[in-house]
Amino acid sequence: MSAQLRLSGVIAVGFIVAGCASAPPRPTEDMTRARTLIEQAEKAGAQRYAAVELESARDKLRQADDASKDGKQEIANARAAEAVADAELASARATSGEARRAADELRKGNETLRQETERSSPTNPNP
Repeated sequence: MSAQLRLSGVIAVGFIVAGCASAPPRPTEDMTRARTLIEQAEKAGAQRYAAVELESARDKLRQADDASKDGKQEIANARAAEAVADAELASARATSGEARRAADELRKGNETLRQETERSSPTNPNP
């Protein structure tokens, strides 16, 4: 009888180990990456230029956290990957917006210089 109990115990442990091994890994890497990218996007000005994408990234990261806590690793992995994509998009839009703003400032500065030059130069002198 004890041999049967030992065999049953070994089989049960085997099922438990197999069950744990087949579960999808926790999405900690993507979640950490999403958090980092969200912070970078915020620093790049995403709140100003890509508020919708930034908020979407934050929301999907929250969903990934919740799904992970509930043991729904496949959903957590998917939401974490979506959060990464949204954060990358927010960061790209923020960078683009800042570049446009800098270009506009240069254009305005050039226009001001041109106007100052026209004002300070004599009007078409005839030699």
